Amino acid sequence: MTTKIYDNGLTLVVDSNPGLRSVTAGIMVGAGSAYETPANNGISHFIEHMQFKGTHKRSAEEIARAFDAAGASSNAFTGKEYTCYYFKSIDEKARECFDVLADLFIHSMFDKTELDRERKVIIEEINMSRDEPDGVCYDLLYRTVYSGSLGMEIIGTKENVSRFSLSDISEYKQSAYVPANTVVAFVGNITVAQAEGLVEEYLGELVAAEYKPSPTYEKQIFVSNNATYIHDYEQSEISIAYPGLKVGDDDTAVESALDCILGTGMSSRLFQRIREKMGLCYSVYTSPRMGKTCGEFTVCANVNAPNAKACIDAINDEIARIARDGVTQEETDKAKMQLKVTALFGKENPMNYMLSLLRRRTLVQEDYDLDKLLSRIERVTRDDINEMARRIFGGTPATVYVGKQTKLDF
Repeated sequence: MTTKIYDNGLTLVVDSNPGLRSVTAGIMVGAGSAYETPANNGISHFIEHMQFKGTHKRSAEEIARAFDAAGASSNAFTGKEYTCYYFKSIDEKARECFDVLADLFIHSMFDKTELDRERKVIIEEINMSRDEPDGVCYDLLYRTVYSGSLGMEIIGTKENVSRFSLSDISEYKQSAYVPANTVVAFVGNITVAQAEGLVEEYLGELVAAEYKPSPTYEKQIFVSNNATYIHDYEQSEISIAYPGLKVGDDDTAVESALDCILGTGMSSRLFQRIREKMGLCYSVYTSPRMGKTCGEFTVCANVNAPNAKACIDAINDEIARIARDGVTQEETDKAKMQLKVTALFGKENPMNYMLSLLRRRTLVQEDYDLDKLLSRIERVTRDDINEMARRIFGGTPATVYVGKQTKLDF
């Protein structure tokens, strides 16, 4: 893997693999709801949609046709801390696909007709998201534990989406879509020289732009509040969250091992107890998020409303047990093997690996180093995991319930 940082902060990461016949490429910018305010919440996601709606060279239809004609898959997504645009193509089509990706990234026109049309699309997306209890639970959890920008929804509000103007978009892009806040990555059958050539040819304006500092957002404190949202969903959702680690912390491999033991996979403690032995739910799992300034360790469950209280009690009891009694050596060894396999399989999936390269560079300005990760996993001990369990589960959690009316007493 090779990393090049231009004078203005633009970062290029290339992992050449001549054994592949494909190229996966992405552009990630540190822009998401964490960097927004209540007045412009949702603008990162709005811009992501609009980038595909036409440039000075191509209409929205021509952008879609260009990727399809190359047989490529392309898409974009917005998170709390970054937005990513990407494609995967066969190697011989990488140049023309990167031409299109760079064009929509830099030269989107934000035509008023397209703006107004896309507002309707995003409002329908907001409406649709309200019909999905797991998504509602995710958003409610973040509103509950964070009072600042991390508590705001990625998709934004209908009110904001309805009034975003070209000047709003231009102002936000000028502050966030700057070279120092942008990472470009290539994985696959492409040389470093070829990747540099593509960046300098098709992202030349970005390469030549002057340095501007990346935007920042305030670190936010996790608050152990509880919340419910009562709605007549067929299934109910539960989230129980504790403060966790952030990206770049020394013990992230230890937290990941705890995640494996408690709630990842069919042999995890929560799955075996709450689904297999007690039959209280269809799915139960742990979901740690490691962000730039903070993180959360969350247990999620999908249940029938009458089982919600028993499910919460069982989750809390299992958490208390692992914090009190610790884990076994057998569980430790299994977790370490799972983590190593996941890391190695991730390297063999070009899309997953490219996203790992992008995220690491965007969030902590470091290279994703697989060998270093494997070494850190190997050093994890049973005592480390036991200490991590006491550390994470030693406080009061935040509990969120979304679904039908039921007997819950927080």
